[in-house]
Amino acid sequence: MRKKQHILNAAERLFYNNGFHATSTDYICREAKVSTRTLYQHFPSRERLTAAVMTARRQRFADLLSQPDDPAAISQLFSVLEQWMRAEGSLGCFFAKAYGEYAEQDAELAAQALDYRYWQRGYIRACLAYSHRTSPSALADAIWILFEGAIMAGLVDGPQAAVTARLAAEQLMANTP
Repeated sequence: MRKKQHILNAAERLFYNNGFHATSTDYICREAKVSTRTLYQHFPSRERLTAAVMTARRQRFADLLSQPDDPAAISQLFSVLEQWMRAEGSLGCFFAKAYGEYAEQDAELAAQALDYRYWQRGYIRACLAYSHRTSPSALADAIWILFEGAIMAGLVDGPQAAVTARLAAEQLMANTP
């Protein structure tokens, strides 16, 4: 694995577990087994590193999802969330944490964190546009809230929260034309 990827992986794990501001650059370097100089060669600023971590995490999640025209895409979304929580942990939403830490300090990073939420909601709407062609907006909002709620409930229930949310989403979709 290349050094840049080691840095991204270490930073993502530390940001998620410890917080963005609570994680020092030195700590990231120690975990990634690189020098500070190497880190800054790949990421000229702490903000650029944070933005790259958010981009990489979003892409890793997106790569696991079905295409929106797959009839099982919504169920698959919750299954992916369950698997993600098993592999990555259930400490809440990475992007909500980022937004919480950067909303008052860095408008660009806060916007990037918030953009993930819009993207996720848009994905759900796109899926439902195929499966429920009659104005899926209210249904999409309800399923998005189930998705978001599963992430937060994961703090208490772990990955089972995603299973419960998937069952609720399937029930909603079955009862909506």
